[in-house]
Amino acid sequence: MFFSIKFKILLSITLIMTATAGFNIYFTHRDVGNAMQLSQRAVAEKMLEYVRLNTQEEYRNLLRAKTSMTLEKRSQLKEAARLALSVFRSHDAFQDKGARAGAEKWITTIPFKKIHCLLLNQDAGVIASSDPNFTLTTLDALTDVKGRDLGKVMAYDRLSPKGDYAVINRGKSRTLAYFVPFSPWRCTLATTLDIDDIQAEAEKKLNRIIKTLNATSKQLVMIKGGYAFMFTGKKEFIISPSEAIQQKLVNGISNETGKPILDDMMAAATSDNKKLVYTFSQDPDRSPMSTSVSYFKALDWYIGVTVPVREIQRPARDLVFRQSVIIAVMLALGLLGAGFMVARIASPLRVLAAYAKKLPEQDFTADDPGEIPIEDLVPPSRDEVGELSRSFGFMQSELKKNISNLVEATAAREKLHSELNVAREIQMGIIPKTFPTFTEHNQFDLFATIQPAKEVGGDLYDFFMLDEDHVCFTLGDVSDKGVPAALFMVITRTLIKTTAEHERSPAKIMSRINNILGEDNPRAMFVTLVIGVLNIRTGVVAYSSGGHNPPIVVPAKGESYYKKDKSGPMVGVIENIDYKEITVSLLPGDGFFLYTDGVTEAMDPDNTLFSDEKLLTVVRKGPLDSIEGMIENVMAEVKDHAGTAPQSDDIAMLMIRYNG
Repeated sequence: MFFSIKFKILLSITLIMTATAGFNIYFTHRDVGNAMQLSQRAVAEKMLEYVRLNTQEEYRNLLRAKTSMTLEKRSQLKEAARLALSVFRSHDAFQDKGARAGAEKWITTIPFKKIHCLLLNQDAGVIASSDPNFTLTTLDALTDVKGRDLGKVMAYDRLSPKGDYAVINRGKSRTLAYFVPFSPWRCTLATTLDIDDIQAEAEKKLNRIIKTLNATSKQLVMIKGGYAFMFTGKKEFIISPSEAIQQKLVNGISNETGKPILDDMMAAATSDNKKLVYTFSQDPDRSPMSTSVSYFKALDWYIGVTVPVREIQRPARDLVFRQSVIIAVMLALGLLGAGFMVARIASPLRVLAAYAKKLPEQDFTADDPGEIPIEDLVPPSRDEVGELSRSFGFMQSELKKNISNLVEATAAREKLHSELNVAREIQMGIIPKTFPTFTEHNQFDLFATIQPAKEVGGDLYDFFMLDEDHVCFTLGDVSDKGVPAALFMVITRTLIKTTAEHERSPAKIMSRINNILGEDNPRAMFVTLVIGVLNIRTGVVAYSSGGHNPPIVVPAKGESYYKKDKSGPMVGVIENIDYKEITVSLLPGDGFFLYTDGVTEAMDPDNTLFSDEKLLTVVRKGPLDSIEGMIENVMAEVKDHAGTAPQSDDIAMLMIRYNG
């Protein structure tokens, strides 16, 4: 049951629909939840911005009122000082000591309403005063709200002729003072006025702002469990929804940062991102809370709105629940319909499967397999099952034909393979492979090897004595591979041997062979060829190269090198060409190394060639005392370079060494 196509199709449909539903539900919950959260934050930020702007406007009105009252009182102080100075000037006009004493007495009984006068000497000591708070005292111990030392700043010799203002703290009261110098007596006149009424009026306006904010904060939150709050930079709450929540915020630690909640709120309010999501570490439910905070710098106030993330995402959860119910119903109905359709499809498939199991038992070589036709087992139809049934019938007939053809092709292939093996044995049989050879001539040593890329190949080598003083050797590479190249190789070798019976010059032998091969060559085949003759008495090698790779001279003393003299083109391409004869004088122990391009063009798995440079490097390494060891070492290096790459061309090498 669990391996039937019906079960697999139903399982696939279930998995696909479940996965689709799961992805849909997940992304719906995530995206809708995020959208709701972003929307709530946007609403909260706009409302906070409205509150901030409204508070800012109210605060500006407060400052304007406070500034207006202060400027008015400054004007009163300045006007009083101007009147007092006019009195001083009128007393000074008498130019006697009694006049100054009269002015000082006048100060103690000054008639200004709520305004007092002080007369200070050069040391900021009080000479005369109408203010009982400044009688017979010095200003050295007093500072204004800016932290200035009044005894020094307001001294006669440091004051501007225009005078200066200062606000003096006296306990819980504040006094506004105006200081102006009086040059004739080298003293300072000060007029003072109590400004506690300004501060009291500012406190009233500030309380009205807080009362308005408290009323507005109740309208900031429209989500269950949410609340608005406001606290100062000293973490003192101005607006709090309840005592319990206030204590929770004051003592709460964020589970995400490990810092106090209020510290995180203050940091968020002064940053670019004014949003904060946190959970109370003391909260057993670990319910995340979303907070938007705004900072009002002028009053050092932090205004914020907090709502539970769970309540923000409640619409998303309700939507996901409804979707889940709908998808579950659709899945159940879909599975019922799919089960019915799959059952109708699976029934003929089981018949076809049973029929396919019996196919190996049929004798396709017989004229009558003795089986019931597939058309009679499965009802005909135009759907895919009917097409599959007809395909089974077609497959049965084609199998019978193909098996018959395969039997015939296998027999023919085995016959061809057998013939190729015979051809390889014949080809390898005509190439001399007995080494050492010419044992009666110790004036030279010779060794050669060949390795075809296929059963038969187109590389060749040969050697034979022309007379008692001359040995002929040759190595070549036919342009093709396989049987045609092998036949062309046999013809070339036979021509070399028959021509050398009447001609001793390698160049003339090459020219004669070139003309014969070029006369009747319908496949335009050719061979690159080296023919050489060594005088075993003198060590002189005369050779001719028909487009072949340059030979390598291997001195007994010194480094090996390529002999790159040109002799003529490839053999069998252009008739009536006179090939040039090249000579090399070998000293005792010197060698002459020939090879085909299967050596230098051997490729590794990355299609990198073995190369002429690497061959010369390997030859120089030797061993120089063994020509057989030299060739075997080159062959080993070529195979190591090729690695797992297949052999792409025939390989042949021949080396002759003059012993003297």
